[in-house]
Amino acid sequence: GGGGGGGGGDGSAASGSANADAAPTPSMPAGASAPSAGLQALLATNPQLLLQNPVLALQIANSGLLGAAAKAGPPEPTAPTIDPDVQELCDHFHIEDRHLQRLNEIMKNRQDTFEGDMLKLWEKLEDAREPAGLLVVKMREMEEGTFIGKQKADKDLATIVKRYALDHTAESRLADILARFDEQKKKEMYEELERHLEVSNRPSAMVMMLLRKLSEGQPLGRPGPPAPGSYMDRKMRERQEGKDRDRDRDRRGGGGGDDKNRDRDRGGDRDRDRRDRDRRSRSRRR
Repeated sequence: GGGGGGGGGDGSAASGSANADAAPTPSMPAGASAPSAGLQALLATNPQLLLQNPVLALQIANSGLLGAAAKAGPPEPTAPTIDPDVQELCDHFHIEDRHLQRLNEIMKNRQDTFEGDMLKLWEKLEDAREPAGLLVVKMREMEEGTFIGKQKADKDLATIVKRYALDHTAESRLADILARFDEQKKKEMYEELERHLEVSNRPSAMVMMLLRKLSEGQPLGRPGPPAPGSYMDRKMRERQEGKDRDRDRDRRGGGGGDDKNRDRDRGGDRDRDRRDRDRRSRSRRR
């Protein structure tokens, strides 16, 4: 029994010794309260402040906020929002993420021309062997201020497109080039361009041949003779056919009048002959 009691005594002694060795739980100073939300945020980003203020460090430790801040860590940077149109373009042409991010930032500053710019990028990249490489070139043009987005055909160009049945590519290229010039220069270019289109039986191909001179503002030179089937050739034939119809109509209408005149002339001759015979017969009777 004594041994058991001794053992119990040893256990109590050990327990007391352990309690004595444990560090006392720190307590907040009297009258202290948990730090405000603003202070908590400041401490989360500037933990060195705790080293400069032991009392504040004790307050934070007792409130459990220090551990929560450590677990939370610094806030993760938010990814920039990608415009859906930019995302769709880059997905379609398999553009790398770094180029996507750059294009997205550029287009944020081009809201006034956003639609035309994106349409032009689609048009250019569709024809490119290396879409990513061409996109880099076009982004550089945007940054330098030399990129021109897709332009709508103005009234004069729309008339030319309809008159000569220009295809979409020819119309688009003309719109892009002529947008660089002022109204007076454009008017002169339209007039000169029409002189070439009206004698061509392949107007869209003629436009593509003249693009370089047009883009440089150079004279287009002297147009050739009207090709068979060209706009001018058709107009000339229509005029000739109209003249032929008028001539036939005049011939039919005027022919009747000539016949009547001839009949009158023949009748007059017969009357004269009859009068002459009558005079001769009266002379004989006398």
